[in-house]
Amino acid sequence: MARILVVEDERIIALNLKENLEALGYSVVGIAASGEKAVKKALALHPDLVLMDIWLQGDMDGICAAQQIWDELQIPVIYLTGHSDKVTLERAKVTAPFGYILKPVNERQLSVAIEIALQRYEREQFLSAVLRGIGDGVVLVDKDCRIQFMNRVAETLTEWQFTDAKNRELTDVFKLIDVQSQQPVNNPVTLALEQDKIVYLTDDIVLITKTGQPLPIANSAAPIRDNQGNLAGAVLVFQDIRDRKQAEAALRQQLEKEQQLNQFQRQFIHTVSHEYRTPLSIIQASTFLIEANGSSVQSENNLVNCQRIKQAVKYMVGLLEDVLTFGQAEAGQLILDPVPLDLNLFCQQLIEEYRLIAGEQAEIKWISCGKGQMAYLDKKLLQLIVRNLLTNALKYSPEKSPVYLTLSCETDRLKVEIKDNGIGIPPEDQPHIFNPFRRASNAGTIRGSGMGLAIVKKAVDLHGGTIAVESSLGVGTTFTVTLPFPKTHVCPLL
Repeated sequence: MARILVVEDERIIALNLKENLEALGYSVVGIAASGEKAVKKALALHPDLVLMDIWLQGDMDGICAAQQIWDELQIPVIYLTGHSDKVTLERAKVTAPFGYILKPVNERQLSVAIEIALQRYEREQFLSAVLRGIGDGVVLVDKDCRIQFMNRVAETLTEWQFTDAKNRELTDVFKLIDVQSQQPVNNPVTLALEQDKIVYLTDDIVLITKTGQPLPIANSAAPIRDNQGNLAGAVLVFQDIRDRKQAEAALRQQLEKEQQLNQFQRQFIHTVSHEYRTPLSIIQASTFLIEANGSSVQSENNLVNCQRIKQAVKYMVGLLEDVLTFGQAEAGQLILDPVPLDLNLFCQQLIEEYRLIAGEQAEIKWISCGKGQMAYLDKKLLQLIVRNLLTNALKYSPEKSPVYLTLSCETDRLKVEIKDNGIGIPPEDQPHIFNPFRRASNAGTIRGSGMGLAIVKKAVDLHGGTIAVESSLGVGTTFTVTLPFPKTHVCPLL
């Protein structure tokens, strides 16, 4: 049974309406004689429907009271009026009433108007509930692009409450900016109304919320027509696509990594094929000469050829070891294993190794300074760092030009500096020197795989250290490596 509030300042008419309503089976919860009282009773009683006289005595007429009741309670209103002039009707239409009844009122007219109003209200409440429950933001506008409805998602995304946004122009609430140009873009609702078709906007736009925050969205707008086919407004549907954008960014990063891996593989194939060609040619030629020169007179030449074979094989094995080491580092298979390390003994053995290999051509000057001679580091990784840096320094320096190896040992870290007077690294190449298979553009015919510095960087990173380079063309290069000791093993050096 519908509960109805009657608002009528003529008491006889009000009582007559009450009798008619009760005869029709409705419950009259109250009677109000002014707009102010009507609002108070509606707030207190929460009726299902209000019969509202348009012309009421006092400062608030029926139209103003109906608007306030709808705004606060969304209770349907049927207007009662003895006037049907155009001005009054136009003013009343703005409040979107659920019906009109002209005085004097008869029971049949009253019953039909109430049933139609309640059915329409029920249908609209159902549709409103559907729109409110949709996971996307929904905004309805009239043909003048003024907001008539916003669901909760739209309120959340725009940071506008519907009560504040109602009857505002859509462009005041729904401001769109192009991501690339940072310029405003045409509102899709305007385009939908102008072109009379559904309009979709690209993903490269952001919504500027009420507080000025940019929000990436995807949206569409469609025109709405009434039962007569006349353009009545438009509906805007939009959604927050931040998660999608993040997923797309992650996917792009993954694709970039795969592209880098493909490039890495191509560079690897090119480098290995190029670097293997020379030693293999030497091995093939030297083997042929040994086979062709079997006499004792040629024994000295055979010895030279054997040495060339050994050096070529050693170079090939070294290249394979470099590639394997870098691959292990990329796969996370290199594990830091710090142990107590005697730096004096470590450097002596390393320098002696270079003298045995390169003879007088390798002039390494070792300087040790600091508080002691013991460090706590991974010996294998430290060898990779120092050997590769020394090899490069010797390789790119003039013959018999000294290379300086300086170790500064503190209580919690080791600083390694390797300085040469070689050809230097061009400034444009310096940002890329730690990339695998990258060689300086001035390397010329000097042999190398481009793996050494990449391996050095991986070994330094595993220690949690840093590496810096200073280089000038024709002057030389200085690499500075700082390796911290594990916190659990920081102790006075022996």
